[in-house]
Amino acid sequence: MNGHDVRPSAPFPPRVKLTIVIALALLLLYLVTQIRSILMPFLWAFVAAYLLAPIVNYLNVKGGLPRIWSVFMIYALTGMGLFAASRYLYPGVVDNGTVFLEDIPRLEASLIDLVGSHPAGIDVQGVIDQLVRTVTGVTSNSKNAGHLLVNAFETVLALFLFLVSTFYLLVDSSRIKNNMRAWIPEDYRDELVALGTQINITWQQYIRGELLLFAIMTVATSVGLIILDVPGAIFLGLASGALELLPLVGPWTAGLLAVSVAYFNGSNPFGWQQVAYAGVVGLMYLVLRQLEDYLIIPNVLGRAVRLHPLIVIFSVTAGGVTAGLFGLIIAVPVAASIKEILSYLYCKIFDLPLEFDALETYDGGTLQFPLPRQSGESEDPVPPPSPRPQSADAS
Repeated sequence: MNGHDVRPSAPFPPRVKLTIVIALALLLLYLVTQIRSILMPFLWAFVAAYLLAPIVNYLNVKGGLPRIWSVFMIYALTGMGLFAASRYLYPGVVDNGTVFLEDIPRLEASLIDLVGSHPAGIDVQGVIDQLVRTVTGVTSNSKNAGHLLVNAFETVLALFLFLVSTFYLLVDSSRIKNNMRAWIPEDYRDELVALGTQINITWQQYIRGELLLFAIMTVATSVGLIILDVPGAIFLGLASGALELLPLVGPWTAGLLAVSVAYFNGSNPFGWQQVAYAGVVGLMYLVLRQLEDYLIIPNVLGRAVRLHPLIVIFSVTAGGVTAGLFGLIIAVPVAASIKEILSYLYCKIFDLPLEFDALETYDGGTLQFPLPRQSGESEDPVPPPSPRPQSADAS
């Protein structure tokens, strides 16, 4: 003996383990609800790191750059891109937005002439004024100067947290993934890594597809609105592209906004009746919507997300209530991920063999879901894919 005894640690009974897990889960839920207001910079940092990680990996592996210098390069290029956009694109967008805001009083007067000032007891002018204040932040109350200063400080702090968090997530992404894999019990490691790979593919396809869809629809609607000479065409085009990120309701909201501007503008360069002018704008959005549904979405998003429309509606509503704009944007891929996890748990709880149903994606790859074997099928289980953890990238 070396002067002290080394005795094996007694394992916790299953009931104690379950109690600890439940207690930790409740504690984590409580902490999340308490610090909810400061979570957004970290959540956005996670999304940004997730999108930029493939670029960092490419520069690290193919370009031979250390990860830290790859991240610095991305930050520098992003900063130069934002500077160029603020120099050459931002003024035009602001001018279009200014034209749009300057037209609001005339649009408001036209709307009141059409439906009255208090249809169904609704104060039209009050609602529009509130919307303008919400969008622009303009207020005549000098007492809000202190609040503006506090908001400015909170914005700077959130930006700082976002940049720092994104930096560390990108630099240490390989180490974080390897540590997470090491925490998984060896008996379940292969199948859980396979499940994580599926969820990763779902998020990659959805997020990158949505960004590409945003670019396509922004350009298409902006060009169409410029041709039709709708006031604030570029501003409305950007708004239409941004609203594409909101499933189901976003595209129709964008179309309704543009049609309303065209109808209540009071005049148009073609000498048409305003109803006809607004109808042409609405027809343009309808055609673009059909092209989006039948051509763009199947080829851009593929079948990355297989969800019933009712589930999508519920997910978007729940996401908006719980996490605001961020929740609206990520609601669909979160619901798809939950579906995959529940399908996996269903197989494990009822001792069903795991079977991974491969689906084609728009880039020629496969997207796999863990599905229980249907009754009447062959009893020979199809082994799940077992991707092994890749070696850590060179630092």
